[in-house]
Amino acid sequence: MIEWRPNLRTAVLWNLLAVPLMLGGLLLFFRLATLPLGAGVTAVFRPVDILLILLVTVVVAAALLAAHEGLHGLVMAAFGARPRFGGLMIARLVPALFTTAPGHRFTRPQYLAVALTPAAFISALGSLACLTPVGLYMVVPLAFHFAGCVGDFSATVRLLKEPRGTLCEDLRDGIRFYRP
Repeated sequence: MIEWRPNLRTAVLWNLLAVPLMLGGLLLFFRLATLPLGAGVTAVFRPVDILLILLVTVVVAAALLAAHEGLHGLVMAAFGARPRFGGLMIARLVPALFTTAPGHRFTRPQYLAVALTPAAFISALGSLACLTPVGLYMVVPLAFHFAGCVGDFSATVRLLKEPRGTLCEDLRDGIRFYRP
């Protein structure tokens, strides 16, 4: 059995990696949101539009954060776990919400589903929302969410380094691996 817990170095690395994720999300979701406008059309933002985008970003980002943790919990429950929710500081530096299932051991494929479902589901649903008339207002919150998935992506990479047959217990501040 070994445990992996993000430390200060990990938190700094996550913040650095979140920047290209944010930029990639902005490019992807902006491109999707402008598809319905057709080729050669220019999007012009008035000052009121910028304020509305900021307001929508705060409200929608908070909703996406709750939905993100809720999706972790739904997937955990689907595998027989009893999820719990909370908040913490990673390395006393980065605030984070968490979903955990103390004592429950997930298989590697199950834990991959737990880790990746929110990023995949919210990004897919968000991509569809970008194709609607409110699409331009969804670009920034969706990009923020995608960048915020950096911890889940990191947990996925860490999990894939473990041998097949490894069981995973999600901790509120890391992962406990039970190797075969």
